[in-house]
Amino acid sequence: MKKIIFFIIGFFIVPMIMGGITAFVFNPQDYELYAGFWGCVYLLIYIIFPLLYRPKIKQKMNKSAFYALVYAILFTLTGICLIYFN
Repeated sequence: MKKIIFFIIGFFIVPMIMGGITAFVFNPQDYELYAGFWGCVYLLIYIIFPLLYRPKIKQKMNKSAFYALVYAILFTLTGICLIYFN
């Protein structure tokens, strides 16, 4: 039950924060588009996270830091794509 509640809270908070940051940096008029994009990314990361978070990574990094690393990498790639294609 706790995992479901954290998923729902995260699904509403993470895309809003990441969409706000992306809109602030690139284009404030497209906030809804960015929030929707980060909502899809949140679902994708939630689905593939168990495949990425292997025992070897568990020894070196905790789960929260790994989530932050994945989001930082995806934010950087998104920024590069937005700069290149705009």
